[in-house]
Amino acid sequence: MNHVESTVSEWPGVEVDSHDRGGGREFTLDGREIGHVHGGTLVDVPFATRVRDILIEEERAEKHHVMPDSGWVSYRVQSDEDIEGALWLLRVAYLYHVVTTQKHEKHPTGDAVDIDAALAGLDMSHALEDVFHEERAP
Repeated sequence: MNHVESTVSEWPGVEVDSHDRGGGREFTLDGREIGHVHGGTLVDVPFATRVRDILIEEERAEKHHVMPDSGWVSYRVQSDEDIEGALWLLRVAYLYHVVTTQKHEKHPTGDAVDIDAALAGLDMSHALEDVFHEERAP
């Protein structure tokens, strides 16, 4: 999971600290959590419920291991190949936060990210692309 932490910590505006609920490391952006890792095997990421539903339907994540009815998802890292899936989920959460925050206020983090290029590099489904498109609409 060191690769996950080192990668996510390089994204503009992300701060990394200890996670106070269950241990691990927490990633925040503009004071809001975009996800955390527990040890080396579990990543938890918060989303709007409709995004969570898409991710679960597409088998990109599973319902949260403790709060299955929340917007949170869990992702289990069982091999080195799973690290890319964890990074993908965290990147979606990061960009979703940037997009939704930009809609309501201008802030430096959003200016430091080329949203179009970042979204194009994620290989998202049409359903997920639609959510981002709706959030970005004026």
